[in-house]
Amino acid sequence: MAMACISATDLTVAFDPKPPVFQALDVHLSAEPVALIGPNGAGKTVLAECLAGIRIPTAGQVQHQVPVAFLPQQAAEQHDARTVAAFLGVEAALAALARLLAGEGQVDDLSILNDRWTLQDDLQAQLAQFQLPADILSAPVSALSGGQRTRLHLLQLSRLPDTYLILDEPTNHLDQGGRQWLADWIMQRSGGTLVITHDQSLLASFSQLLELREGRLQRHGQGFAEYRQSRAQLLEKAQHDKQHARQTLKRERQQQQLERERHEQRAAKGRAKARKGDMPKILLDARKDRSEATGGRIAQKHQTALDAEQQRLQTAESVLGRENPLAFPLTEPAPISGCLLALEAVRLPWVENAEPLDWQVMSGERWWLRGTNGSGKSTLLSVISGAIEPVSGDVQRRGTLLRLDQHLTLLTPNQSALANFRRLNPGWSNAAYRDRLAQVRLRGDLALQPVSQLSGGEQLKVALACSLMGPEAAQLILLDEPDNHLDLESQTLLAEVLSQYQGTLIVVTHSEPMAQAMLLDRVQTLGRAEPGLYADASAG
Repeated sequence: MAMACISATDLTVAFDPKPPVFQALDVHLSAEPVALIGPNGAGKTVLAECLAGIRIPTAGQVQHQVPVAFLPQQAAEQHDARTVAAFLGVEAALAALARLLAGEGQVDDLSILNDRWTLQDDLQAQLAQFQLPADILSAPVSALSGGQRTRLHLLQLSRLPDTYLILDEPTNHLDQGGRQWLADWIMQRSGGTLVITHDQSLLASFSQLLELREGRLQRHGQGFAEYRQSRAQLLEKAQHDKQHARQTLKRERQQQQLERERHEQRAAKGRAKARKGDMPKILLDARKDRSEATGGRIAQKHQTALDAEQQRLQTAESVLGRENPLAFPLTEPAPISGCLLALEAVRLPWVENAEPLDWQVMSGERWWLRGTNGSGKSTLLSVISGAIEPVSGDVQRRGTLLRLDQHLTLLTPNQSALANFRRLNPGWSNAAYRDRLAQVRLRGDLALQPVSQLSGGEQLKVALACSLMGPEAAQLILLDEPDNHLDLESQTLLAEVLSQYQGTLIVVTHSEPMAQAMLLDRVQTLGRAEPGLYADASAG
């Protein structure tokens, strides 16, 4: 057995007065890549924080045999005014090296440089490995795209020697090429990596999976494809068991009632005969005892069978309940025909060497907007929605429009899911809002918590409910990476729901499986093309 880099025993985390998030978990992680999967809200991030040593568990112990570093899923979204060199901790050393090479160095510069004479070349090699521009060191971190910031954080972690890495949703801001690069990098590094992810393309690279579900942790050692197949088989068996148990319970109760009635009829005849007084009392007592014993045996026989089938039913419903996907009952938009959006010679701000865009989006079309990080996809959605102006050109819109950006800016963080839903969709009763939120598993106290306290997946569900499930629906919906943060079951359901949506869609996603499942048949690529199965429909 390989030596464990991280060992956790009897790990429990609870937030009173709620039930434990998980209880008495044992986790042993060696220097191999492992993916941590599970439904939104299962406690994956909480478990990762405990394993990383940045959260103290309620009970249990965590031991590190090697240094451990943690990358939170919001890392690429945090504002950082430092330069890239300062972020990497090399700004002073680079300045000292420059002075020394120019013949202007001081004694202190030698101490600062600490014999790192190849620092500049080493950094350039590292930037190239992480596919970052060579001239990025002097740029502020806040000026980088989300994908570039993710790569920068990973570069910073890679500079830590002999370190076990725990990465929480590292693909959220990476394009398709970046996700493939990340998969290759994780598989090649030797220090060991635990990755929380719902990204199906990335998961396909892992042979070892850990699944956290309803407080239990289970290891799957046959890869993602086999995991999904076994999960489907489990659900199929549970569904069969549920139906069989219900039928058997119904049959058993009917048989129990029938035998009870027959026994009661025989007992009634016996009592009638006893009232005639033509039988000795000792014989009547014996008959009575036999009748009661027979009734008891009948009751016991059926109760044993009923208990077994009831247990079978509960087990099946437990499995199906854990796997039961969300409901996204979409509100259909008012009918509209013709062109809903026209772009005429539109040039985007902040996008270098961008070609002018001349597009027409017709009612009912389903567009997949794809492209590499920094190609302007999110910027284009902002221009289409009117949030920002183009550098030049004209944007014409018809009908109602709604945009859901990847930062979920339509939500007010200190308001609850219920308050946000009510604010963005006035006109319903509280019960109606609560019912819709319950359908996306935001029930009870979850619906009343500030959205800032919810998990990333739960926040996205609030935003989707506010955008797609209110009293009225937009005729053109712009979605910027709607599958980010969603667990696998919710991704599947979202794709199924959007595939049936009767309005017009423009969707930014780096997930080809999601684009295919949402039936996005108009493919438009910004910047250089990404690898994939779809051809660029704009060429026609």
